[in-house]
Amino acid sequence: MRTPSRTGWRYLAASAAGNHLSLAQQRARELRAVTTRTVRADEIDVPGSWFRVTEPSRRVRLTVPEHLDAADRRALRRRDASSVPEQFVLALPGATLQGREGWVFHEGRLVDGIWQEKGWPARSMVPALQLDPPVHLPGTTVSLLQPWSPNYYHWTTQVVPRVLRLLEVVGDAVDAVDHWMIPGDAPSYVGQWLDLLGIPAERRRPVDTRRQVFTLERLLVASVPGRNRWVPGSTVEGIRAAVAHLPSGPTGRRVLIQRSADRRRLLLNADEVEAALRGRGFEVVDPGTMTVAEEAVFFRGVDVVVGVHGAGLTNMVFARPGATVVELTPRGLVFPTFVKLAAAAGIRHRMVPGVEPRLPWPLRFPDIRADLLVDVAEVLDVVDRIPAVPGTAVPDTAPAG
Repeated sequence: MRTPSRTGWRYLAASAAGNHLSLAQQRARELRAVTTRTVRADEIDVPGSWFRVTEPSRRVRLTVPEHLDAADRRALRRRDASSVPEQFVLALPGATLQGREGWVFHEGRLVDGIWQEKGWPARSMVPALQLDPPVHLPGTTVSLLQPWSPNYYHWTTQVVPRVLRLLEVVGDAVDAVDHWMIPGDAPSYVGQWLDLLGIPAERRRPVDTRRQVFTLERLLVASVPGRNRWVPGSTVEGIRAAVAHLPSGPTGRRVLIQRSADRRRLLLNADEVEAALRGRGFEVVDPGTMTVAEEAVFFRGVDVVVGVHGAGLTNMVFARPGATVVELTPRGLVFPTFVKLAAAAGIRHRMVPGVEPRLPWPLRFPDIRADLLVDVAEVLDVVDRIPAVPGTAVPDTAPAG
């Protein structure tokens, strides 16, 4: 039996009710967290500790696509940030590390500033749980743990840059790090990225639950970049440099990213979109079937990427500046993730919202589960207007119709 699509007014009413409940739960967590004691990372001054700024704070401003209507432009700006805090690496002896999300404590106080997301303060996200007995780790420990990881987007744009900054600090002394804390039961791309970055497999220590606690002789931890999806250009440069040694593949490719049928955000007229784009010289790929190295080589040669809002679009970080990404998104999920990533990567970006119903503004929220139905003619019009990447031959395929 086919699962009903996540579109239409009945679905929207249920999703709005679910979002209202989620917001109430978040407010309750924030109220409980008022008494949580915190200390800023740059205020800690104990023997053996140090705080090193790796990137200064900066002002940011979102350029909203003019082709979107007023409600969609407003949705893109919702809960945005106007500034991004400085990024840093902290060395802290005697730290305590809690759970799969890697909350850092010093003398019983939550270290604030490592997690920088606006609207999601760290003290409201630390779970109120019965914790396991602490495990002591001697030597030097690096934590790569953080909320919302593992997720291909967050791992690629936030955790990989943290590894790169930490490697700059330890230099040739990678072997001096005794433990690399990573999320347990992680997807294969986590290990593949760590292999590419030269992190010894035998020193990776997975953290499986939110209840686990570690007392550390010495902790090295980098702040989490990308506040409210503001990915700095240096992050993309670092990622590209990390895979620069891989061989190059064919260039000039036009790609439609395929999503599995068991995922959320299904493109309900995918067959029609696929047939139309094949007529424009597109090939259909599923990045989920590739290794990280294969994705890096493949997307380095892609000039145009069309895909539904999702982790697969993260691969634009491997593409050459001047390439184009066309993001298909549910009408209830006009969200700035890939607008910002494209700007950081020097990639052209075009958004095509679906044509299904959407909630009125007072009830609207980023609905990450909704399915979508796009106007195929609009998608083709966008694709036909994409300029060629400099130095790339125009595909020898005339527009159909």
